[in-house]
Parts: sequence; structure tokens; C-alpha cells
Amino acid sequence: MSKAIICTGGGVPSSIPSGFVEKDDFVIAADSGYDTAKRLGIPVHLWVGDYDSTLFSQEIQQLVHERSPRDKDESDTELAIKKAVSLGYASYCIIGGGGFRMDHLFATFSLFEQYGPPELWYTAYEMVHLVRGYHRFESLKAGRQVSFFPASFSRDAYITAKQLQWPLENYRLSMDSLSLSNRTTDSFLDVFAKQGGLLFVSFPVADKLR
Repeated sequence: MSKAIICTGGGVPSSIPSGFVEKDDFVIAADSGYDTAKRLGIPVHLWVGDYDSTLFSQEIQQLVHERSPRDKDESDTELAIKKAVSLGYASYCIIGGGGFRMDHLFATFSLFEQYGPPELWYTAYEMVHLVRGYHRFESLKAGRQVSFFPASFSRDAYITAKQLQWPLENYRLSMDSLSLSNRTTDSFLDVFAKQGGLLFVSFPVADKLR
């Protein structure tokens, strides 16, 4: 099933997994997200924004683009997610947007309450996966750092994951009860979210831990 991919600025990963962007995916760049896509070699189908952060404004004008006023209520990232939803995409992923400005980071996270969380979120520092119900992570190394947190400001999630240095059994995740910097003990990790709850599993990018 095709998905929308939202490219944003700030905290851009140095690379993404091969094959992550599939031919039927629809890529939307939010302002300097075009710079992100260009750096990673990702073709952009639509650009949205106000030209306040991209280095390629002339190039963007040759694309399908939707310019917005600089003074507006929505962030460029919100405009991109809103566009993906209006086009009928049931799921989306984010590339970038995980660093530099704390206000932008919190603003992006707050969008998940309204539009639903992304299936994947790649930043310069971590790979964040959404788990609905159950997911097995494979090809891991024992000792890999991993963190867990709810995908919502307002709803708790309950997690069971046993292949960990500190196993979790029906553990309540909330904004005041996170599970940070745990470590894997096997080559795989089974994560269960109770009753279809939504939670994020975050693996730091290895070269950023040095």
C-alpha cells in the first residue's frame, strides 16, 4: 500500500534504508524539507511552505508547489501532513524534523493528536517506529539501546517486551512514565501494545552514540 512521505528540515538523517521510498509513494516536502529530500536523493512530488528556510527557492518553482503566507497558524509540517490526509493517504512517514528547535519538535509531536502518528520517523539521531498491537524487530544486536514512549500526549499505552535488560510486563507508558535507554538482549525484540494501543519504539542511530 502506498504511503505519504513528509520531508521536513532540521535533524536530517545522513541516510535512510534502501527501498524505504517505494515507487507509488507520494513525497511532500515542507519548505526546507526539499533540501532534505535533495540531500537524500528523494524525488519530490509536491512542495508546500513559505520559502523562509529552503536554499532552493528557484528550483522549487519548477515543481508542483503550494505557497503559503509566512505569517500563518499552521507550521509547514502541518500543512504537509494535512495535504497528505486530504489526498486520502491512510498512513504517512516523516523524514527530518527531530532536532535544532525544541518548539518545532513539540509542535510536530502535537500534530499526532489531530492527524494520527507517523508509521516511521527518521531523524539525524533516531529511528522511531510506531507499534500497533504487536511488532517483531529483527536483525538486532544484543545491547542495542532502545526507548519506548506513548504516541499520544493524552493517552497511555501498555507495553510488554521481554528481550530486554530490564524486561517490561504490561508496563504503563505515559508522559510521566517513560521507558528510556533500555537495552536489547537478543537478535530480535517482540513488542506488544495492549488492546491495540499506540506506542513509539526509538532506536538511536549508532554513529550518534559515539
